[in-house]
Amino acid sequence: MIFSITALMSFALSAVGILLLVLNNNQDLRSRSFANFCAKQGFQTKPIDEFRCSILEKGNVAGKVLEFGPGPGTNFKCFQNSTAASAIQEYVAVEPNAHFQQLLNAEKKKRNLDFPLEFVGIKGEDVDISEEGSFDVVIATHVLCSVESPEVVLANVDRALKPGGTFIFFEHVIAEPQTNMRYLQNLMAPILYIVGNGCRFLETEKILRRQFADRFEIDVTPFYAP
Repeated sequence: MIFSITALMSFALSAVGILLLVLNNNQDLRSRSFANFCAKQGFQTKPIDEFRCSILEKGNVAGKVLEFGPGPGTNFKCFQNSTAASAIQEYVAVEPNAHFQQLLNAEKKKRNLDFPLEFVGIKGEDVDISEEGSFDVVIATHVLCSVESPEVVLANVDRALKPGGTFIFFEHVIAEPQTNMRYLQNLMAPILYIVGNGCRFLETEKILRRQFADRFEIDVTPFYAP
């Protein structure tokens, strides 16, 4: 019996290892798998949605909006039946994963949102802000962890925002040193990087404050995600 359990565990671990190896060496497969996973997760109502939607509501999303990494439109559920649905005049979605485009449009239709939506299929670092200071609101939720350079993306956020504009962010971060959560994050980090399409645990608040503290009023609310 013990031998059977050990053999099954070895087989399962080998299968996981092969899957991770394939995903790591096939960018298109990894991107497509990540898009499908995010879409399935987005369809479900989760306790964390309460936090997500309260942050977006507090940010007063309206006017011309730019979102970095919208994925399958996870934030659109927060706009449905809210003032944002009619207050948004234009929505620009910067998303390098092309597999999200169809999902994003489908989610917008599902939520009965009729604002104009422009999909820009490039990385957040490569955005060319043709009209600096032209956006009322910039959004990045669960994005800064997976970009190659958070600093460059935040510089683009800065260029995009109008004077007095709002940057809304919602990120998971690295835990405090010497905590059980930090040890767990260190253990999971290599796997998360592959299946999470480049996601890493970063000291995001420090990065934000280095980038914006001299010009922006920063409101950070730490919480443990349910």
